[in-house]
Amino acid sequence: MLTVKTTDPALLAPSERFELRAATAADRPALLAMYTTFEPRPGSSGIPPRYGLEQWLDRVQHFPNLLLWSGDRVVGHGILCPQDDTAEVAVFIHQEYRGRGLGTLLLSELVRQARRMGLRRVWGMTELDNVPMLRLAHSLGFVSADDPRQFYLDLDEPHDDWSPERPTA
Repeated sequence: MLTVKTTDPALLAPSERFELRAATAADRPALLAMYTTFEPRPGSSGIPPRYGLEQWLDRVQHFPNLLLWSGDRVVGHGILCPQDDTAEVAVFIHQEYRGRGLGTLLLSELVRQARRMGLRRVWGMTELDNVPMLRLAHSLGFVSADDPRQFYLDLDEPHDDWSPERPTA
C-alpha cells in the first residue's frame, strides 16, 4: 500500500489521499465503475473500449495491473503488458482526477515494476492530440519513436530505486 499526496496543495484537499496497489479479482466492480464514466472513450487505439469492456479486462487481467484508489473509488488504472524483454504500458486516470500528478505516480510505478522484472524496454502509444500523456511520458525520460504516437524508455540498467520527480509519500 502506498499513500500519496501531491506536492502542490492547490490541487488537492489537504485530507485527500490515494492508495496505489496491485489489482485483485475483488476490485473488478470498482474498476468497471471507473470506466463506466471514463472519458474520452474509446481513447488511444480504442482503449478503454466503449463496448466489450469486461472482455477487454478479461484479456489484460493476467498482466500486472495497478489501481489508484481514492477512498473506495478507483480513479486510475495502469497495465504493464510484457512480451519477451519489452512491455507496453497503458495509463488511465479518470477525468475528475487528472492534472494532479497521479499519472506520473502510476507510470513511474509501472516503470519500476518493469525494471524489477528485468525488462529491457517499456513503450506506449497514444493519439497525437493526447498532449498530457505525451508530456508525461517525455517528463519521465521516454523518447518518441519513428511513429510520433509511440514513445519508449530503454531500461538498460535495472534498479529498484529509479525515482523521477513525483508526488511525495
